[in-house]
Amino acid sequence: MVEINSGNVIVDDAWLWRADHDVGGSVKYNRNPVSNGIVVNGDNVTAYGLAAEHTLEDLVDWEGNHGRTYFYQAEFPYDVDSNWNTKWAGYYVGDNVTNHEAYGIGVYSFFRDHYI
Repeated sequence: MVEINSGNVIVDDAWLWRADHDVGGSVKYNRNPVSNGIVVNGDNVTAYGLAAEHTLEDLVDWEGNHGRTYFYQAEFPYDVDSNWNTKWAGYYVGDNVTNHEAYGIGVYSFFRDHYI
């Protein structure tokens, strides 16, 4: 959905939502393929009030250094299979990141379609 490649960016009150339903009912996998809510590659990025929901890979993929998040809310996708939780995270900070701060982080799940 959103990719930040620049440094010194402020994200303010962003709700990044992959649709899990439409007027016709449930939306699954290839009907609305979205990998990530946000990917942060830039350094010194700060997020205030960030939410990401229902993406099919890491909801947040934070690869930049000196990032900060103040309040994060996320919900895992409903339409994943039982292997999903072994691959992806609600808030992923990259292995090469040396400094990151996050406060008020919450991730929850409602696995509608599969028992996980």
